[in-house]
Amino acid sequence: MYQLPIIVGEYPVQCTCPQCKAQIVTRTEKKVGLFAWLLCGIMVLIAFWICCFIPFCVDACKDTEHYCPSCNTLIGAHKKL
Repeated sequence: MYQLPIIVGEYPVQCTCPQCKAQIVTRTEKKVGLFAWLLCGIMVLIAFWICCFIPFCVDACKDTEHYCPSCNTLIGAHKKL
């Protein structure tokens, strides 16, 4: 059976888990991704090396991963880049 892709974003979404088939609201986790590393590198290059760690502390700079709260399966990920 063909499963439609689940479109995920920054915030939890309601969907059916493709693994356990439960009707769920996803659990989200923020992970450091390429965007945060690029911002850090740019800050170092333009002499803001003292505060180049800030992208690693700000959730808006991180990728978002969506998990099923029932079976902990990775449902999808929203990447900044």
